[in-house]
Amino acid sequence: MARRQASTVRVLFSYAFDYVVLVTLIAIWGYISTLPPNFSRFSLTDITLQYPIATPETISYPLACILSIVLPAGIVALWSIFIDLFRYRSSFRTRLWELNCGILGLALSITLTLVITTSLKGIVGRPRPDVIDRCQPAVDSTDAKPYGLSTVDICTQPNRSVLEEGWRSWPSGHSSTAFAGLFYMSLYFAGKLSLYDNKGEVWKTVIVMFPTLGAAAIAASRVLDHRHHGTDVFSGSLIGAATAWLAYRLYFPSLHDTAREGRAWSIRSWGERNVSATETNGHDGVDAVSLSREDEVRVDVEIGEFRRRPTSSSPYEPPSYRGLPAAGGGGGYSSEDGTKVPPSSSTNGSSRMRLDDNSKGSGSENPFRSSIE
Repeated sequence: MARRQASTVRVLFSYAFDYVVLVTLIAIWGYISTLPPNFSRFSLTDITLQYPIATPETISYPLACILSIVLPAGIVALWSIFIDLFRYRSSFRTRLWELNCGILGLALSITLTLVITTSLKGIVGRPRPDVIDRCQPAVDSTDAKPYGLSTVDICTQPNRSVLEEGWRSWPSGHSSTAFAGLFYMSLYFAGKLSLYDNKGEVWKTVIVMFPTLGAAAIAASRVLDHRHHGTDVFSGSLIGAATAWLAYRLYFPSLHDTAREGRAWSIRSWGERNVSATETNGHDGVDAVSLSREDEVRVDVEIGEFRRRPTSSSPYEPPSYRGLPAAGGGGGYSSEDGTKVPPSSSTNGSSRMRLDDNSKGSGSENPFRSSIE
């Protein structure tokens, strides 16, 4: 029977496409960032738009990138290369596999968030709370009549970049990026620490929530600096958390699947090829095993090969007994033909069990099938 064998080259090629997609998303984000936003109308008398430009910011954009992207990437690398070595004594190739999936998930979360957030900023063009200070309208400027709204035409700001940033309020980029990176880190910790293992260990919860708390602090700083409205921050946080969950589940199992201890999914089908039994001399070696999707929770993965854990994928079949307790009691058992068997027929008052002959030597039969003498 043909089996499926993982090829190292095909595995690397299949995941190289993921990196190509990520680079493409970064290029799209870079292009969108150069486009001017939609300059929505605003009112000069709106007090929510009259805040001064905060200089310097509480958390600058470079610092936010370090905290939301560089720091999580470093933790993923540290955990995959060193901590997994002491926890599982896994090979270096296996740890590289975990690193690959962890970095891919984080990168996908960040790039998706950047593209979505930047696109929405330009399409909506909501004014920031400091838009009037950025606009620098003339002293005698007033809102247009009869609707009472002004346009960007009244602005005298010579710096075009500063002016355009005034109309990129919704959603918050700091908030979405922070949650895309740090909430992903919380999910990563929750999986690795088996948070939902029904043990209720508080220290795990503290570790898991710490990155999310950091993301919330970054998001809150945008309101304190009057760079965003509260709804901007809330919406950006939701976008970042949603993309983080999506990216994490693409490469890692559910947090409730504590048996896997947060280890990445096995290699995808692109890295497999069909091989016949003659290529493996009829043996089920570690390089050629037939796996179903249900077997995902019972395998450890190394690049280019599957390794089966010592568990069976055969469905459980309860033991079948030749004799059943007699209805109405009486201290004995009824055989299959209805004959009453007294308790004295068993040694020391207990029933002795004998394995059926047809249960021996066959992996498809239940080895626990027995009969009562």
